Amino acid sequence: MKKYVVLILFAAIAGTQVNAQIKALGDKKPAKSPCTTLVGDEMLPGMADTTTGRSVSDNYKTWENGAVLLVKFMNNTGSPAIRERITRYAKEWEKFANIKLNFVPDNTPTTNIRIRLGSRRDKLGHNSAVGIDNDQRAQARQTMNLDTSDFLDHDFFLNDLKTGGPFYKFLVAKGKDMKSYTYPQFYNDVIDFPSPLPRFAEKVAKGTTMHEFGHALGLLHEQSYPGAIKWNKDTVYKYYEQYDWDKAKTDFNVLEISEQFFTNGTAYDPKSIMHYSIPAWQTVDGYSVDENYEMSDGDKKIIAAIYPKDKKISALAVPKVTVSNFVKLEVKKDDVKKALIITPYFNVRTGAKLANAYYVARLTTEDGQYYIATKSLKFNWGGFSGTYLKMNLLPNTKKTYNKLAKKDLQLVLPYKEIPELAGKNFRVEFTVYQNDVATGKLDRFVTYSLSSPLSLVR
Repeated sequence: MKKYVVLILFAAIAGTQVNAQIKALGDKKPAKSPCTTLVGDEMLPGMADTTTGRSVSDNYKTWENGAVLLVKFMNNTGSPAIRERITRYAKEWEKFANIKLNFVPDNTPTTNIRIRLGSRRDKLGHNSAVGIDNDQRAQARQTMNLDTSDFLDHDFFLNDLKTGGPFYKFLVAKGKDMKSYTYPQFYNDVIDFPSPLPRFAEKVAKGTTMHEFGHALGLLHEQSYPGAIKWNKDTVYKYYEQYDWDKAKTDFNVLEISEQFFTNGTAYDPKSIMHYSIPAWQTVDGYSVDENYEMSDGDKKIIAAIYPKDKKISALAVPKVTVSNFVKLEVKKDDVKKALIITPYFNVRTGAKLANAYYVARLTTEDGQYYIATKSLKFNWGGFSGTYLKMNLLPNTKKTYNKLAKKDLQLVLPYKEIPELAGKNFRVEFTVYQNDVATGKLDRFVTYSLSSPLSLVR
């Protein structure tokens, strides 16, 4: 009986001491890493989760309906428990979309989606390539980052710490100074704690996983819906400065992106899993949105419309031209033909609809900053010296240009059509454009390459 009383007194004293220490932490409790997926940008070291959009979506980046996507975890990281959860939560999209997420072994050489599991220490946060941009990433690189330290149940460990439980004893055994213990130390130590039972914040793991896989399927951030949010721009700029975003990047990825893509006829949906949480201080009218952890009815409807199970081609499908494996741009002077011969080496793939594309070569100044004006009526693109080919590309077509010795794609620019450059060096810029369905204009940029400096003496 005396031993039992002593244990109770010890636990009470320890609990009182730890509670006092926790109250004295004095640090601001860290928030969950934000989503930092960037539209059209590589995922660089130091990036937090910045993916943008949803039923605000980029219909040019959605996969073909019925696609089977190969998904793997990278670097043999992540416990079986965390992998099982990510797999299960990702597959929630399959219930509503005609799409298959096939998780394959880590050593599978070629996949569509590659997941890197990290923590707060690597500062990569949560992010994903958008839709078919996943296939533009090198196979050795991840297409998705997940900060799994956000998936741990920090409230459980905080309570354990306050009550002098196993986590508290783990810290003491490590020689931690509990009198000056801080929240940053706490979040770091939770990662290292060898818990016999995984303690996850299930709703965070589920919501974050579904959000990032929404991006991987082509959806963008719902807060970018046109006119939905009255942003307090100054505070938004300051907020994203901590992720090394300048004003232009914040404007494009947060404040203006809804004007770039498709709303698909849907209404603004603050309950969307693709809606980022917005604190009142980020808006001029105090509007705020709590973090969402489940798919909304709107999410289910839009993903079912983009990937319908009852038809072969979605009514929302747009013509797609995807360029990959751009090996080189070769420009040679042919004094027999008295012309520049421009030979690009690349692959092109189309979607389920007939697509028109323009392969364009233009002359630029040596620094590549300015196009060279021309009076030529035939060898002219927008008033600048150049040449182009209009291509009608059949649906579901794959093509590799200039793979064989006999070239199958070359653009010719006669010397006599080139403006007099007074011996100055110039470059050739090669671009691919297609019509933008949303605007009806030829402004859908696909790829770009710039030659080495050239000179022409006539």
